[in-house]
Amino acid sequence: MSTQSDNAMSTGDKPRWKFLLHTFYATGHVLPMQAVAQALVQRGHEVVWLASPDQQARVEASGARFEATDEVAKADTFLKTTEPTTLEGCVEVLFGGGRLVAQVADLRRVLQSYSPDCLLNDALPQGAAALYELGEVPFFATLGVVPLYLPGAGEHAPTSALGTLMSQHKWTLPVINPQREVLGLMPLTELDVVQYSAQLHIQASCPSLEYHQPMPQTHYVGPLVSQQTQAPDLPEWWDDVLAAASSGRCIIGITQGTFAMDPTSLLIPAIEALQDDPSLLLVVPSPHETAIRAQLGSSLQAQATTNVRIAPWVPYDQLLPLCSALVTNGGYGSVTQALAAGVPLVCAGTSEDKKDTAARVRHVGAGVDLGTERPGVESMRAAVRAVLEDATYKANAVRMRDELRAQGGAGKACHLLEEAIARARVERG
Repeated sequence: MSTQSDNAMSTGDKPRWKFLLHTFYATGHVLPMQAVAQALVQRGHEVVWLASPDQQARVEASGARFEATDEVAKADTFLKTTEPTTLEGCVEVLFGGGRLVAQVADLRRVLQSYSPDCLLNDALPQGAAALYELGEVPFFATLGVVPLYLPGAGEHAPTSALGTLMSQHKWTLPVINPQREVLGLMPLTELDVVQYSAQLHIQASCPSLEYHQPMPQTHYVGPLVSQQTQAPDLPEWWDDVLAAASSGRCIIGITQGTFAMDPTSLLIPAIEALQDDPSLLLVVPSPHETAIRAQLGSSLQAQATTNVRIAPWVPYDQLLPLCSALVTNGGYGSVTQALAAGVPLVCAGTSEDKKDTAARVRHVGAGVDLGTERPGVESMRAAVRAVLEDATYKANAVRMRDELRAQGGAGKACHLLEEAIARARVERG
C-alpha cells in the first residue's frame, strides 16, 4: 500500500504500524496510555513503550515491549523530592533540570534500534516535539490525560499552577528554549503550540468537560480504561458491597488517586465524616489501610460491624457502577471514569491539575467542589449529603455519562492514530 511505511507489515488490507509511546512517570498518566497500548497491540500493531522503571509491569501487561527511562528518571527523581512553593519553582521541577534534553536522549537510545511510524507522548511532550522537528520521527501525536489547557481561556482560565504553566508559555519558554538551543533548534514563541502536537492531539475526555474549547487537530475519546484479560481479584468483603447495592443502600467510594496519597488529607476525614451513618457503605481503595486503621483507632471497629471496607485496590469498573457518589481528590482519570458511570462527585483536591478538574465538575453541575485538599468533617458530611439528596447532581452525571461513552474510547484513539499516520504518509509522498 502506498500509505504504508517501509517497515510496516501488512495484516490483510490494513498496514501494521510501529508505535513508540512515552509517558510521564505517574501511574495516573500510565493507566490511560496502557489502554491505548493494549488496543494497538490487539489491532496487530507493534508497540514499544518508554516509561519509568517502576512501570514495567503495567507496560508489559498491555502487550507492549518495555524500555526503561534513564536520563528522564533522573529528572523525575528531582521532581519527586522537591516541593516547590512558587510558579518559578514549579517551572524548574517540571520543565527544567534538563528534562527536554533527557527526553531526547532516552528516546534516541530507543530509536537506535527501532524506527517507529508514530511517536505518541502524554504530558510534557517537548522532547518528542523536538525529535519530530529534527526529522528523527515521522509523526508525533499527544495524549491528553489532564485538563486541556489553551491560552486565552477567559472565564475558564486555569487556577492551578500546572494549568497556568501549560497555558501561559511566558513562564516555561525561558527554560525550554535554552534546551532547544542545545539541540540546534530555533526558540519557540508564545504563539507556538508548546504542550500539544499540532498534527494530532487525543483528549481522554469530552467537549462539555473541556468548555468546548476549540483547538485544531484535537479529538475526544472519553476515559481510557484497559480491558480486563482475566477475572479481577476482588476483596474478600466484596459480597458486602453487592448485598448493599441489592438492598438499595448508598455505596460511597472514597479515593485519593495515585499521586498525592497522604491518607490524612482526604481519606481519613471522609471516613470520620461518614462512618456513623448506617445508610451508607464506604468503600476505600488505598494502599495505606494499616495507617488508616492506626489513625482512626477504636473508632474504626471490626470490619464485620463497621460500614467501612478498605482494600489496597478495587477495580473501578466493578465499583463505580454500584456507587451513589464518589469522594475524590479530583484526579482527571478518576473524575472522567466516575462520570462515565453516571456517578456524581465530591471533589477535595488542590495539587497538580486538581483545581481545574474540579472546576470542570462544577461547570457541568455533576458534583460539589470543597476547594481544599484537607476538608473538615462537617463540610465533607454536608457535601456528600447534598450530592445524595439533590437529584440535579445525579441527572447531570448521567448526562455526562452519555456524552463520555459516545466518544469511542481506546478503539477510537487507535483509529485516529492509524488514519493520521496514513494521511501523513500520503502528504509526504
